[in-house]
Amino acid sequence: MNFRIQSYLQFLWHSKNEHGVHSPFVFLLLTKGLYNKKVRLAADALSNSNKSVSKKEQLLYKIVRYFEPKSILTIGANASEIEVMAKGSPKAKFDNESTLFNCIFIHSDEFAGLANKKMEQLLKTTENDSFWILENIHANRAAEAFWSNLKSNPKVTVTIDTFHFGLVFFRKEQVEEHFILRA
Repeated sequence: MNFRIQSYLQFLWHSKNEHGVHSPFVFLLLTKGLYNKKVRLAADALSNSNKSVSKKEQLLYKIVRYFEPKSILTIGANASEIEVMAKGSPKAKFDNESTLFNCIFIHSDEFAGLANKKMEQLLKTTENDSFWILENIHANRAAEAFWSNLKSNPKVTVTIDTFHFGLVFFRKEQVEEHFILRA
């Protein structure tokens, strides 16, 4: 069976919605952010307005809009993903020379190149309210291994698998929890 199909079926089997979440932080993210039907990115807001906005782009827009990070580091993001994030957080500075980033976006093509040393460097650029967005964590076995390795890092306290994206949080005030959620 195709790896992506098998991964998606496993995701559906294990995933929950807001009723299976007992963390107030994650519950608010779902109900006020990801499930908020009033928040939508219009296709005409994008530079390539003759196309529709995909579900994945809507989800990325809602994630960034909910948190409104002030600084975003992108690793391997394409122009479309950067544009969607810029629409979600218009005041954010992208790829600046900051020592701390509120949000780090990592494209799945870059997972193989992020060795442990590079990962530790990236972890030093985060603070308590920082979060990472990992694109396509179920792209292949290597991407899933990268996701699993990151979840086991002691600095990571909360992870959310939405199938299209993996969200990683470093909240010291929260107990370690890992969620698989339909978004």
